[in-house]
Amino acid sequence: MNILYVVNDFFPLFHGGVERYVLNICKQMQRMGNGVKVLTYGMDSKESGYSRKGDILFKEYYYENVPVIAARHLDIPADIGFRIGDEIFGKNISGILPLGEIDVIHIAHPMKCSAIISAAERSGIPTVLTLTDFWLLCPMGRLYKPDYSPCNTPMEGEKCIRECGMDNSVTERYALAKNMFERVTKVIAPSRLIIDVFEQNGWSKDISLVRHGVDYRYVKYINKEQKNMNSPVVVGYTGLITKFKGVDLLVEIFKSIKSEKLEMHIYGDIYKEWVWQRAFYEKLKASVQSDTRIKLKGKYTHNELSDIFTAIDISIVPSTTLESYGLVVVESLSHGVPVVASDIVGSAREYITEGMNGFIFSLEKPDTLREIIEKIAKDPTIINALRHHIVFPPRIEEEAFMLESIYRRLIA
Repeated sequence: MNILYVVNDFFPLFHGGVERYVLNICKQMQRMGNGVKVLTYGMDSKESGYSRKGDILFKEYYYENVPVIAARHLDIPADIGFRIGDEIFGKNISGILPLGEIDVIHIAHPMKCSAIISAAERSGIPTVLTLTDFWLLCPMGRLYKPDYSPCNTPMEGEKCIRECGMDNSVTERYALAKNMFERVTKVIAPSRLIIDVFEQNGWSKDISLVRHGVDYRYVKYINKEQKNMNSPVVVGYTGLITKFKGVDLLVEIFKSIKSEKLEMHIYGDIYKEWVWQRAFYEKLKASVQSDTRIKLKGKYTHNELSDIFTAIDISIVPSTTLESYGLVVVESLSHGVPVVASDIVGSAREYITEGMNGFIFSLEKPDTLREIIEKIAKDPTIINALRHHIVFPPRIEEEAFMLESIYRRLIA
């Protein structure tokens, strides 16, 4: 079986959760004897090894033995992250893809490359769409307002105009997005939170739950010492350093807790291409300078995760805008590290049992996060009990077998 995976961004230029999801699945599908290829949008300069085909540029490369095609416009449109469908891409994409050899197309994220759906329809290729975030509902991708407060519904774009200052074209975008959602052959999602949000907004197509699996080949067994009442506690954050991930909230709450037993390690980087990201990071660095217990550890690779989770006792996922999934939750639990997450993190609802293997705090009452950290600092033995009750997330093989079953049914 030959599978084309489509994703808005990909390694090595981008390294977020969606990119990791696609890479993990591609590698597992290869191990199962399937042919894979990734189609992504090329955000680097047109001088970076591209060839021209019609009105688009493309280049082919391998990333960790996974073949990739990066395609882009001759000049990247300013609204490339907003638009649904694209006339130029739609007319030219077939010229750079071996569509006659592809059995199924799996769209991990439709941003920038959504024109692939029209190409698939013309070629009679079934399509699978994973709802990895809320971009179809909300151009921001995470359903939040300009002040970063959560938004419960875009009201078919009307709320985007009224509260987010978007122009009237957002209502047409909403209609196009819903039409695209209806046209794909099969829709899946990794968390019930995503399914609930789309259903509550009236997107009624059946959505199947397919949880992300962990590639345990990269997980090293951690035999940690049992905590006692006087043990130090290292709180950890891993992921993108950005406002909507709630890193600033975590820092301010941590700084307010006066305990010499506590230390916090923050692992991650920013997308330096985004100017506002750089400004946020500089402000965050200035904020942590007043507290020597907080360590900014910088960028890390996937292969370093086991070492990171060896160094921390409890993982915090403080997202302040809707987190459709949150791979860090399953990464932490797979390493035997308990998790504290906000109540709008999709994977937290899937895997955390309150007070058993972690805690979920209310974003409307952020003081509950402070109370949880303070409670653990006063009695570090709580961590022992949390570790004991961790049920390890499913393996990547389980996810891949479910996907392969879906693909074969669609092909048949």
